[in-house]
Amino acid sequence: MNTVDHKNVTFDFPAPRSYISQVFPIENHPLYGSIPSFEDAPCLMPASLAEYTQTREWDSEVTSLEICPACFFGTSGTTSRSKQIPYSETDLQRQKFHEALALRKLGMHAGDGVVSLGAPLPSISGWAITNGSTATGATVLNSSQIDYEAALSEENRGKATIVIGTPIVVREIGLAIEEEYGPLREVLPNMRAAIIFGDVLPSAIRADIRRIWGVPKVYSLYGTVEADVVATESVTAPGTMDLMSERLIFEIIPESELMKERENAGYVPKVAAIDQVPAGTIGEIVISDLSRDVLPIIRYRIGDLISVQTPDSSGGRESQRISVLGRSRNTVLLGNVPLYEMQLTSALEMALGNKLADWRIVQQEGKQTGSDRKYHLFAEPTMGIDLSENDRAGILAAIKTQRAALEQVDVESLIDVIWTERLQQIPVQGDAKSRRIVLTA
Repeated sequence: MNTVDHKNVTFDFPAPRSYISQVFPIENHPLYGSIPSFEDAPCLMPASLAEYTQTREWDSEVTSLEICPACFFGTSGTTSRSKQIPYSETDLQRQKFHEALALRKLGMHAGDGVVSLGAPLPSISGWAITNGSTATGATVLNSSQIDYEAALSEENRGKATIVIGTPIVVREIGLAIEEEYGPLREVLPNMRAAIIFGDVLPSAIRADIRRIWGVPKVYSLYGTVEADVVATESVTAPGTMDLMSERLIFEIIPESELMKERENAGYVPKVAAIDQVPAGTIGEIVISDLSRDVLPIIRYRIGDLISVQTPDSSGGRESQRISVLGRSRNTVLLGNVPLYEMQLTSALEMALGNKLADWRIVQQEGKQTGSDRKYHLFAEPTMGIDLSENDRAGILAAIKTQRAALEQVDVESLIDVIWTERLQQIPVQGDAKSRRIVLTA
């Protein structure tokens, strides 16, 4: 039993690997086929999971949720097809306490009042915020982003202490509240933190949320519908994430293996235990949750790139740390050197600091492969700021610092930096996410 005592609240979870003997060997499973052992399991891809969950007829072992005919949590979809992840009653209870443990790590406790800006059912986010928060002893003041005004009633304004949602939704709804009611520091005077999920969190948007909501702390929570909360931002090393190793098994496909796969679609990349690779290793995270009754998740490639950090050994328990770099499908290739969303963010922040409001990189049209790929990089300056040619040169120079191999690449010929007055905004609906990288192939 893996007992976690966090701020005087105890959560009991069996060790993640203890389920291996219960799950394996697998014989004639409609999704996984026959697998003799965990070590022999191939990686599960999003398209295969989507196909399986959308075509399978589920029976009574799948539970019901109030307004849902059956408990399926839909995803936004990393492929052209979304996935509908089923849960049993036991799975839901386990997920609720998993969420609660993650929220406890970020400082939520009994007495907090939560403003939920998750999407309504059947999305998992609204359900998870409500159930995870109440399991910590907190009170949820509204159900989702569609009824956020319930948290602004005279009765609730003084109770609100934490807001939870995706960065775009939290920022845009915060601006809407400010426009209608006035400064949030006055409307919600006891707000102390924002917990952000579902998307990368650049420093500029983190600063926007802190300013708009009047909160001293903005934390990132990294998760996915298929595998629950994956990691929580370290409260002692902001920008890095502590993996939820109490509940999940984590592995990684190193970048060198991803490169072989990119060059040869038939290549099967090798997987390594995440705690067995050196700090600084970059690769695609692979997640297993063998505890699920209805559908165990085995070696699932959720499609995110991470960098493995030095483990945190504080508090008497070693916790593996990572930095999230972005989506694998959003890899920008500069002369065959891969560059990821958070590396681009880091370069832009290095070059422009608070002069940058937002950015987007778009691959130029036409058939492009390998070193022929070229991009338009649109940079939106902060209101009242004029950007110069020196700023343009500074951006390109900063991009080169993100990967040593870029020193040998003519980045200036591959990226055209364009100043833009206002980037097109994404409508705030569901768990809205940014789209900073637009690729044609």
